[in-house]
Amino acid sequence: MNGRCLIVALLFAPGLHAAQPESPTDADAQNADAAAENDAAAQATDAAAQPADPAAHSGDAATPEAGGATSTPPSTPPSVGDDGGPGEGDRSFSHGGQFGLRVGVTGGYRMIFRYDASPYCSEPDIAKPPKDQQKFCGHVAPIALDVALSFAPIGGIEPYAWARFGLEAEPETNTNEGLIIGAGARIYTMSDSAFKIFIEPAIGAEFESGAGNPLWETNNPEYKKDVVFHLAAGPQYDFARAIGIYANAGITTGILRSIHSNLELSLGVQARVP
Repeated sequence: MNGRCLIVALLFAPGLHAAQPESPTDADAQNADAAAENDAAAQATDAAAQPADPAAHSGDAATPEAGGATSTPPSTPPSVGDDGGPGEGDRSFSHGGQFGLRVGVTGGYRMIFRYDASPYCSEPDIAKPPKDQQKFCGHVAPIALDVALSFAPIGGIEPYAWARFGLEAEPETNTNEGLIIGAGARIYTMSDSAFKIFIEPAIGAEFESGAGNPLWETNNPEYKKDVVFHLAAGPQYDFARAIGIYANAGITTGILRSIHSNLELSLGVQARVP
């Protein structure tokens, strides 16, 4: 019986050994530890290579909803005027393409150098013959109203037709209210600006007649039509594209009836369309 048991045990012993799992060896354990360490090192390297979050460095960084795009400062909006239109910095005050009407009041000082046949320029001295009467005179010029119609083909040049209507007679020369009709042009600097400077050359014809005082007619004066040359300069300020005010200083000189010049100051307003 014992012999049979021994034989059975010997027959099944190799199968029992094969069914039992083999325990890892010391080399296998070391290999597993090394692989784990390599995986940890690789993960640390990948984390260091990733870029830093822009939101950590800037308060203006884009939110995730913006798709990660960085924000840009908004552009400055155009200025807006009180009327809802463009502000003054964005508007042009050029007169180009506009018709204009201006009205101004003119006064100044008048100087006269008369010929022998010219009207007297001051009250004559009846004790002197006509040829010995005063030749050179100066007095305040009569107040006049200047009116001009203009059209500016370009912003810097504004041709105009011009009339000057005397508002009072000139007793020093015994003449009635004067009338000048002529043409000229205004030439502007900074034509697009609300504030601009202009120079104003013009030429005209002067019409005057005697007032009929016999004391001034002892030399049979000739009240000739005269040619006058006008030159002035000054500033203009446009409150809007349609209206502005101006002032100028200048001179108007005639040469036929006598050599006479007005040193002038003018103040006026100009309206324009469209």
